[in-house]
Amino acid sequence: MMDTKVLRLDDESYALSIEEAANALRNGNLVAFPTETVYGLGANADDTEAVARLYEVKQRPREKQIGLLVCSLDGVKLWVQTIPPNAKLLMETFWPGPLTIVLPGRTDRNVCPTIKGGNEVGLRFPDSKVAQDIVRLAKVPVVATSANISGMPPPINAEQVIRDLSGRIELILDGGVTCLQAPSTVVRVTSADAVEVVRIGVISMEMVYDCLKQKQVIKNYEDCVRSRP
Repeated sequence: MMDTKVLRLDDESYALSIEEAANALRNGNLVAFPTETVYGLGANADDTEAVARLYEVKQRPREKQIGLLVCSLDGVKLWVQTIPPNAKLLMETFWPGPLTIVLPGRTDRNVCPTIKGGNEVGLRFPDSKVAQDIVRLAKVPVVATSANISGMPPPINAEQVIRDLSGRIELILDGGVTCLQAPSTVVRVTSADAVEVVRIGVISMEMVYDCLKQKQVIKNYEDCVRSRP
């Protein structure tokens, strides 16, 4: 067990708390922080030991992919081969926001294998100043998943994170209750521009369908059932 530091994101201490979180990620530590959906648990994606610890702490099966946070649309190009038209339309409609998009990953980018599913990579541009500031200031790729033990409800406040992860991670940022209080929706877009809803979250199936203007959307029921954060 380790000492877990908890920092409040008050107006007076916000900048220092964000800087400490960014430094912690660069140094290979695990950090929990609020997004607009639920609290996330982040690690430096370039640090294989940190990513392995994230899986261990969360008790997450190794075959389950963990995605990356980006803080701009330009950040997507670092990780994917191409952005298919439907993916671009989804990004323009829902980003920044509660949508994770799984795309074919770049073959010339050295990505920690535990955050990729085959040749795919999941990306989210959160509509959260805290998350955006941490990713921007960390200056390392940040892999993130919900800050809970796998199979448990995703946390919407710092108290729930402390209950599950205190003594297991280095830092928790307390930003109060999250705005949306539900996980992001996950969609997969193939190189052929087919869209599959893998997990239904804040963004509904109907919203995805409307965004794509009546184009075909496949709902993968098996993945939806088994894809609790």
